[in-house]
Amino acid sequence: MAIVIAGIGITKFPESKNPDVEKATLEVLYPFDSVNSPKFHRKATGKTTSTPFGKEPISINAAYAHKLIDSQAFVADKSYELKFSFNDQTFDNEVVELIPVDQDLKAHFKTSLGG
Repeated sequence: MAIVIAGIGITKFPESKNPDVEKATLEVLYPFDSVNSPKFHRKATGKTTSTPFGKEPISINAAYAHKLIDSQAFVADKSYELKFSFNDQTFDNEVVELIPVDQDLKAHFKTSLGG
């Protein structure tokens, strides 16, 4: 199943006790739903990049995220298939490969990543 990826973010906290630890996540488009509950009301339509309540952002391998950004292979707002693997260091299931759906984007990825 392909998913539209809006962006990739890599964060770290240089003044923390683990200044070199990075967390990379994908920003994806979710349905922006209306909510009518006793404590919260929202009228909405369209899509949002806000992670829905009770869900976690999709993690991506930080080294791979750097590679996608630095090579300019990643193109926002395009459809990608996601390949996941378990990271023994972070204990997260994370994306280890974005596979473009569009043929032109596949060619761009191959050229940008030197493959």
